[in-house]
Amino acid sequence: MDEERNFQPQREQPAHNTHRKKKYKILWDRVIIALVALIALIVGIVMLISALVGAIKGALSKDDSSSAVKANASAISSQQDTPESVQQPTDNTLFTVVIDAGHGGEDVGSTDFSGARYEKEDCLRIAKLVEKHLKDMNVNVIMTRTEDVYVTLDDRCKIANDSKAVIFVSLHRNYFDGEAQGVEVWVHNEKPETDTALAQNILDGLKGVGISADRGVNFGYRGNEYVNYQVNRETNMPSCLVELGFMQDEQDNKLFDDNCDAYAKAIAEAIYKTAKDRELVKNLP
Repeated sequence: MDEERNFQPQREQPAHNTHRKKKYKILWDRVIIALVALIALIVGIVMLISALVGAIKGALSKDDSSSAVKANASAISSQQDTPESVQQPTDNTLFTVVIDAGHGGEDVGSTDFSGARYEKEDCLRIAKLVEKHLKDMNVNVIMTRTEDVYVTLDDRCKIANDSKAVIFVSLHRNYFDGEAQGVEVWVHNEKPETDTALAQNILDGLKGVGISADRGVNFGYRGNEYVNYQVNRETNMPSCLVELGFMQDEQDNKLFDDNCDAYAKAIAEAIYKTAKDRELVKNLP
């Protein structure tokens, strides 16, 4: 029995030692896991602090840039509300007129038979001359376009209605698939008196310079008197659309080229005369 007692502890000792080694092994695993967790926590805290600092800097930067963005947006909005070609009247200008150069950009309008001459170019050419002569009369002029760009009819009407102009004149060259010549002016089919007077004054002025034929003041839309050209229908002031001869007629083209400045002066004088005679502006000299 004594030998068995002495022997048993010897048998149990290795088992006891083995148990202690397993315990230390599990402990080191936990230490390693704890270290990894601690490192991950430290890294997370550093990243969080960095993110917070970045957010604070971003917010400050956003506040600074917000003013710039708002200022830039305001400038863009102002440019959209007031087209580049719009010149607000100064204290000594008498009144405001909108001159609309027809077509532009990809919309070339009509052409001559060769296809080399574009209506859009003739329209802009004379529109700029009308602008010059009106300014010489101390009239503020708003152009729907001042270069070869496309402007929608909606935008042309909006420019006019936003301008508080007293008169709107749209300048075009005519087209006919055949033989035709001369100048005609179009007015709303309701035949408003001031619009009709404006059209007749322009036509009379052009006749005084010299035209191939007087095609008269017309009402509505070519081929349909029951509808109107949009620029006459949707503008809020007296308006007319002038067809300055036919692109396919050599005589009309020559008259336009030879008398472009004189035509422009006649149109400007007719506009001024209408504003004065119809008392669109009080006490005009």
